[in-house]
Amino acid sequence: MATSGDGNLPDVDEHVQNLRRVQLYMIRMEMQKRVDSPLEYLGPHIQEHIAWLQEQEKSGVLFLSGANADGENWDGSGVAIVRAPSLEAAVAISDTEPFHREGLRVNTVHGWQLNEGNVQISLSLLTNKFSLS
Repeated sequence: MATSGDGNLPDVDEHVQNLRRVQLYMIRMEMQKRVDSPLEYLGPHIQEHIAWLQEQEKSGVLFLSGANADGENWDGSGVAIVRAPSLEAAVAISDTEPFHREGLRVNTVHGWQLNEGNVQISLSLLTNKFSLS
């Protein structure tokens, strides 16, 4: 990697040139209100939400998703990163998410570019085990 004039810092132009620039969209799914037990509050629609996630994954739309949690502390909110041809299409996908549709969470959609990172995948053919880190 080329360095800047002082020899210590990476060359910014080269770094920018090497960015992946994969256009994705972040759906921020925030709770409509604070509740004592998010799982109980969301419970009546959790199976529909899981089915929605499975369908988005199966159709190739869902890139990543997860809860906004710190260990056992979860306020009921989450994030999904989706593939879509435009912001408008991502909003349309977001509008079908069951918790949002039922008014339990408020979804907002933002453009998000995948530029850098390191994903490690391990698949054991002998044990049929998979790990992602």
